[in-house]
Order: sequence, then C-alpha cells, then structure tokens
Amino acid sequence: MGSNSIFEDDVEIIRDADLFTEEHTPEKILCRDDVMQDYVNALKPVYKGRPPRNAFLYGDTGVGKTAATKYLLRELEGDIRERNADRGPDEQRTFTHVRINCQNIAPSDGTASSYQVAIALVNEFRDDQIASTGYASREVYSMLYEELDEIGGTVLIVLDEVDRVGESDTLLYDLPRARDIGYVEDTRIGLIGISNDYTFRSNLSPKVRDTLCETEIKFPAYSADELEEIIAARANNALHDETYDKEVLSLCAALAMRNSSGSARRAMDLLKQAAEHAENVGNMPIKPSDVYAAKEELDYGDMVESIIDQDQHKQLIIDAVARLETDGRTPVRTKAIHAIYEQLASAAGDDPLSQRGMYNHLTRLDMLGFLQSFQNNEGLRGGQYNTYELSEALTVRQVEDAIDSSELPTADVELDLDSILVRAGLSED
Repeated sequence: MGSNSIFEDDVEIIRDADLFTEEHTPEKILCRDDVMQDYVNALKPVYKGRPPRNAFLYGDTGVGKTAATKYLLRELEGDIRERNADRGPDEQRTFTHVRINCQNIAPSDGTASSYQVAIALVNEFRDDQIASTGYASREVYSMLYEELDEIGGTVLIVLDEVDRVGESDTLLYDLPRARDIGYVEDTRIGLIGISNDYTFRSNLSPKVRDTLCETEIKFPAYSADELEEIIAARANNALHDETYDKEVLSLCAALAMRNSSGSARRAMDLLKQAAEHAENVGNMPIKPSDVYAAKEELDYGDMVESIIDQDQHKQLIIDAVARLETDGRTPVRTKAIHAIYEQLASAAGDDPLSQRGMYNHLTRLDMLGFLQSFQNNEGLRGGQYNTYELSEALTVRQVEDAIDSSELPTADVELDLDSILVRAGLSED
C-alpha cells in the first residue's frame, strides 16, 4: 500500500544515497592499476615493520587520490591485523593512521600554518580537545609528540589538501624526522601529502621537498571510458535496477570529462543529482534532460562555493560589483568599485584596502573568472582605463547566496549608491 506522505515521490530511483558521498570507500579501486601498484610499494615497509616511506600524491580534483588512500590504508590495517593473529607477542605490529583535511582548518586567507595542523592532529589523538588559539607553538608541538609517542608503533599521517599549509611548512619537515631528532622514542612517523596543486612541490623548501616527496605518485585524469566504468559500478549498487541506461552514464562521463578535467567525483555528483531530479519530476528511467538539469544545478552551486572560498576582501569586491550591476551601472571603473567596496568593508568591521591594493584583487578576480574586464581608450581626452562587470558565468543571485552563506555582516546592509558615488566624485558613473 502506497504512502500518503507529502515527501513520497511517484518513482524511487536511488537505493543507497550513502554510496555517492565522499565518505564512501569502494570495495575496489577501478582504472588505477599502475598507480595503485606504486602506492602499494610505498606502503609495503609499514606492513613489513620497517620505517615508513613518505609519499606525495598529486593530480586534479576527483582522480582518486583520497579514495585510493582510504582504500589502501583500510587494506593495510586489515592485513596487519591478520598477520598479528599468526605471530607471537614479540612480533606484533602496531599501526595507526589519521587523516586531516588542511582545507577544513585553513582560515579565510586560504592557508593553514604548521601550528594549526599540529592542533588539529592533537585533537584527533585525544578526547579532551584543545582550543585553536592560546597556546605557544612549542607547547602544541610538545603535546603532539607526547600523543604520538604514547601510541607507539607506526603512525601514518595523511594531510589532504596539503598545499593549504602554505609557506609555514616546518611540521612537514619535522614530523617524519621526529624519531631521529629525539622528539619521540617509541613511534615511527610517516607522512602522506595529497594535493591537486601541481606547483606546490616546487614551492616547498628543498629540505621539506626531499622529506615529503620521498615517493611521488601522479594520478592522471580519467578518460571518458574510465569514468563511465567507474560510475557504472557505483550505479549498480546505488540505484535501483532499470532506473538508468548506458546513454545516461555516458552523458555523465562526457560532461565530467568536458567540464571537470576527467573528475570521477563530478561524474558521481552528476549521476546522483540527475537521479534526484528524475525522482522529483517523476521520470523513470533517468533521462538525458535530468542530467543536463543536474549540470545546471551543480554549476550554480560550484560558483557559489568558489566565492565562499575567497578571502573577505575579494568577497566584498565581488559584492560591490554585484550591487553596481543590480543598479545598472556596469561595466564600471575601478574608482566606483572602490567607493562601494570601501563602505562594505567598513560595515564588515574591516580596514578597507587602498584603491591600488584593491586593484590587485580585481585583477586576480578577473583571472579567476568571477569578473570580466574591458579595456577602454578615450585618447588624449580620457586616456586608457579598465571597466569591470560580473562574468557571464556569475549572476547577482549567486553572489547574494554566497555572501549570505559566508555570514558576512554586509549581507543585509543597504547602500545608497548615488550618494556614495557622488561623494567619490563619480556622479555620472
């Protein structure tokens, strides 16, 4: 008997939505045989009770770096447990691993210090959490090494998005050498750094590069056929039978290939979003139109998230341009943008940048695709100058959603643009 709930759909396509989450680790890693063998070789010393090797994994977003890491660490943990069961007390191997996503602990400027990483690690190892501020660096590092030495055996520390550590890379050098330095006595520490920033390695100091990049493993982008194989395997368990066909899988793979450099995560997200859209509109099976609708929804959300990821000054500059665009004033010159930005920064309790300082952010936002610039030349009368507007990929609504989600104090601030521009000597802009 059918349900009378208002939340019930006419069709049900998704069998297990958890299989689409980033937390899910598949039973098998597909289309990564060569890379996986390199990774297995890097982890073999841990299985054999030898000092661990440090590894640096790099490749674009969604090419399997984190999934492969979680899978192999799960397998390594299980294999060591089985090996211990067949050995005496003196031959037991103790293995512990912990994963920190450096992006989650990075402040608004986009980089996390060694100090912040150390605090995050301390809180992973102990029940009584410590605050993110208020401790001397030496005190935090001492707590970390005490926790690590108490664990004993081999400890692998995985730093996902390790490029977010920025220039403060002291911990990346000290952790693998902690036993040699004398910070720990009973624990061997290994580091696995994961990054989608190809330039991060070259920006590391030579001593850190030699330590962290002991083993380098590059994850190439998936091909369209590989993406289709991966999402077909996931769909087989995550979706009900006969709710999708090969055309839909091929389309998800092709769009992920075209717009996201062969990202399996993007292909998964497209398939999940398309399935949800099909359920909402009553389509069975999923149709190509559901996939295209899913792409539009994801693209919208991606742009909002991208704005949220920017530092506060960039967000305020984008907000200023959006307000000018709403008022029909774009494309607009730098001075007008600065006048509005200055008011927004003050309302947010921040010290506004100078017009020159703000211009550097404007240039960066243009390069990142948030804004579009136009070169103007009025000859001897007006000279050369640039004007700006929101890029074609960005709408005022997306900016408003991003500002709301960022919880900036300016979200509800109303500005009298005419008065501000007149005071700035820009009554005609």
